[in-house]
Amino acid sequence: VVIDKYFGGSTKTMDEKMSTLITMQNETFVKIIMNAARIDEFDSYVANWKKLGGDQMTQEVNEWYAANK
Repeated sequence: VVIDKYFGGSTKTMDEKMSTLITMQNETFVKIIMNAARIDEFDSYVANWKKLGGDQMTQEVNEWYAANK
């Protein structure tokens, strides 16, 4: 269970990138679970997630949180 304090709407980057990131996540996780990819593929997934907008989304959410404490 992941508990977070973000309850705002979608950020700009979420609107633009979230579907791509979720698809990439699902495909990577299923491959790892089904033993079609090695566990170290997770490291590549994280690097790609960050590069494709994950870091930007994290920054936007952190900015929202700082403004709405």
